[in-house]
Amino acid sequence: MRTANNPDMQKVSPFEFTTRLLAPVAWATIIIYLSLIPSPPQLPGLLGWDKLLHAGTYGLLAVLIAQFIICLSHNPVKSCWYAGLAAIFYGGLLELLQLLIQTGRTAEWWDLFADIVGVFFACVLFRQVSRIMSQPDETPGANNG
Repeated sequence: MRTANNPDMQKVSPFEFTTRLLAPVAWATIIIYLSLIPSPPQLPGLLGWDKLLHAGTYGLLAVLIAQFIICLSHNPVKSCWYAGLAAIFYGGLLELLQLLIQTGRTAEWWDLFADIVGVFFACVLFRQVSRIMSQPDETPGANNG
């Protein structure tokens, strides 16, 4: 995956590329299934809170998409924000489908807002973790081996 435009790009194995592609596709498939069936399973307690589930679901989708995009661009900041936009667009599309397809489900603006909040926090967290992981080890004596 090394290009003439970006010689610093690390080579990504076909297995890693495929895995990073299939993870968001599988998660997006689960989301669309659960979003469009008439009666999705309900979790009891705090985890059953609809808006929390929306935030977590779309936050995870954004992170999975970012993991795929980063193997192409190796830029964590751009990767997470492009992934965030894709996840928000997907959430909006599913809310629109819930409105148009008569499955007994209703589209809600608050669901889309929860998706956006989850994506935002996931992107900020992804960016911070990427920054920490990309820093060289600066512990004293680490290179004096």
